[in-house]
Amino acid sequence: MKPIVAVLMLSVVLGPAHAAKACPAAEQALTGAWQQRGAAGFFEEFSLQVEAGRHVLDSWLHQRPDITGASWKLVDCRLIVESTDDGVGTLRFRVLGLKHDTLRLYDESDRVESIYVRVPEQP
Repeated sequence: MKPIVAVLMLSVVLGPAHAAKACPAAEQALTGAWQQRGAAGFFEEFSLQVEAGRHVLDSWLHQRPDITGASWKLVDCRLIVESTDDGVGTLRFRVLGLKHDTLRLYDESDRVESIYVRVPEQP
């Protein structure tokens, strides 16, 4: 069997889900506090938590609360934030990477890549 035919047969058997690249971050790895590095990004600081089974996002701008109590979920490697109380609506960020406490997101609305670093937990 020729190599190209074998590859095509393998992709048909495994399907498109296997061919897709795995998400670089699991939901548990995203939880915690994050701070913007550089000038680009929707949030200056934000926190992703799971409280009593509910996924909660809070954000701060100039150390003052900005978005509070929004819900978040990770779907198909996209961080989706839904906030109804403050007029922000739904935000979608593609997770590009998570390595060494550095998170790379791509804002699908503004078409901007941003970098966030994990804020160490306070003792």
